[in-house]
Amino acid sequence: MKTIVCFGDSVTQGVPHVHVQDTFVKLLERRLTQRAAQDERVTCINSGVGGENTAEGLARFEPAVARHEPDLVIVEFGLNDIRFEPEKTIAPDAFAENLRIIYREVTSLGARALFTTPNVIINAYHEYSKGTDYYDRWGGCNGAVIEYAEIVREVAAELGAPLCDVYRAFADKALELEFAGACPDHADSRCLGTFINMSDGVHPTALGHELIAFELYRLIVLNGLLD
Repeated sequence: MKTIVCFGDSVTQGVPHVHVQDTFVKLLERRLTQRAAQDERVTCINSGVGGENTAEGLARFEPAVARHEPDLVIVEFGLNDIRFEPEKTIAPDAFAENLRIIYREVTSLGARALFTTPNVIINAYHEYSKGTDYYDRWGGCNGAVIEYAEIVREVAAELGAPLCDVYRAFADKALELEFAGACPDHADSRCLGTFINMSDGVHPTALGHELIAFELYRLIVLNGLLD
C-alpha cells in the first residue's frame, strides 16, 4: 500500500464546503487506486484543518503527518498565512522558512514533499476581507494570494521539490471561460463561481476540488511520484 498525506488548511479539509467524497483527497485516492498500472492500493489521508497557517500546521506535524509513515506528502498552505489578524499573519520570509522546515521534516521521514500553490480568491465574494483596508496594498485579498503563491513556487524550485500550481490552474480556467464566451474578462474572477464557492469567495466547490485532484493526479502520474 502507498500512503499519501494531504497536509493543509480548510481547502484540504474540504468539509463542510463539499461532501467528504467530493474532496480532492478522496477523488485522488479513488483515481490513483483504479489506475491499471497501479498494482497496490493508494490511501490518501486528509490532514487538513480549517483556519491553520504554516506555523500551526508545523505544530501538529507529528500526529498529522509523521505517524502515518507517508510515501508522499501534499503540502497546501497559504490562505491563512495572509490573514490580517496579528495572531494569524505569517510574514513572507517566515512563510518561506516554514515551507522549508516542512520540506525537511517530510524528507526526514523518507517521504517526498509535493507543494501546491493556494487557489484563487474571488475578491467580489470574499466578505471577510471587505471590512479591513489591510489588503489594499495588494489591490484586494487575491493580490496577497498571488504574492504567497509565488513564494511557494520559489521555495519549491529552490528545494527541487515537485509543484502543483493550483493557482495557475484556476487562473487558466478563468481564461478558458473567457475564450468560450462565458465571461467578458478572465481577470474578473467571478467567472470562477462554479469552481470557487460564491458564498465566501475562497473555498473550492466540488468542481474546484475535481480540478485540484486532476492537477495533482497529472503531476503524480507523469512524474512517477509513487514509484
